[in-house]
Amino acid sequence: MHGALANDDSFSAPDSLVLKDGRMVRGLIIKNSRDAVLLQEKTGEISYPKSGIVRIRDEADDKAMFTGVNRKGDLPAWRVIANDLRTHDEIKSLVEIPPTAVDNGVFKNVPYMSFRANRDIELDIYGDPEDPAGFEIGIFGARSGDDKLRKVIRAFLAGFLSTRDELATLYSLSFNGGLQTAGNVTIEITPKTAPDAYGAWWISFYNQKSLAKVRLSDAAYARVTRPVNEVVDKHGLVLASVLMSKELSLSEKMQFVGDNARALLRGFYRDKNGDLRLFTEATPPPLHGG
Repeated sequence: MHGALANDDSFSAPDSLVLKDGRMVRGLIIKNSRDAVLLQEKTGEISYPKSGIVRIRDEADDKAMFTGVNRKGDLPAWRVIANDLRTHDEIKSLVEIPPTAVDNGVFKNVPYMSFRANRDIELDIYGDPEDPAGFEIGIFGARSGDDKLRKVIRAFLAGFLSTRDELATLYSLSFNGGLQTAGNVTIEITPKTAPDAYGAWWISFYNQKSLAKVRLSDAAYARVTRPVNEVVDKHGLVLASVLMSKELSLSEKMQFVGDNARALLRGFYRDKNGDLRLFTEATPPPLHGG
């Protein structure tokens, strides 16, 4: 479901290497070892031997994230949503997880990216991640009925709407469930007891025509998703084996240290397939709550 975007000029390159042959190359340093530097450039990963490098400029750059401005009726690109979520005061950890199969409801057979925040909050972004057909946030577990948390999520999602009509529609819906359309955007609140809720409470935004265009056949969809029981337990929490899997990409690896785990997102990068990925590294929680 990730599109190869080799010509996307929004790629941010916070780091650079000055080479002995006079060139300066830019990208995101993924690994800086004793013998070489692995640099994620716009079109792929390249390893540069230390013997050929004059200077390494590894800058901490909070502006490495991508931003964008919504046009009326549009939904924001996945990078904008993920960045805003990870910088929210309520979010202590954020990790991309494998998408699980959705076999009923409006999102059936629509490919998507999935992120888990604070273990029990999920962000799903459907269709083309650069121009989503829909996205939603759900709450799993005991906090799914917490109205305070629901209000925080509603306010967060309201920031992505582009018209007063959309905002009014969002705030008119009951937390117990409902669905209304404002312009091109359908806004839905799904209670955890609904057949397509999979045990979580959800707020969803989507364009029904766009969803129809990107919906896959059963066979194609099976290739880009995993069965639910391979990713989450009966309470909707991500399995430890999934979080620690060596088969996951760099963006999907996260070492959780108890409930206070932190995820440091340095930015986004392009993998060897040209797909934009989150670059994360685990950091332990402060010893004294600082």
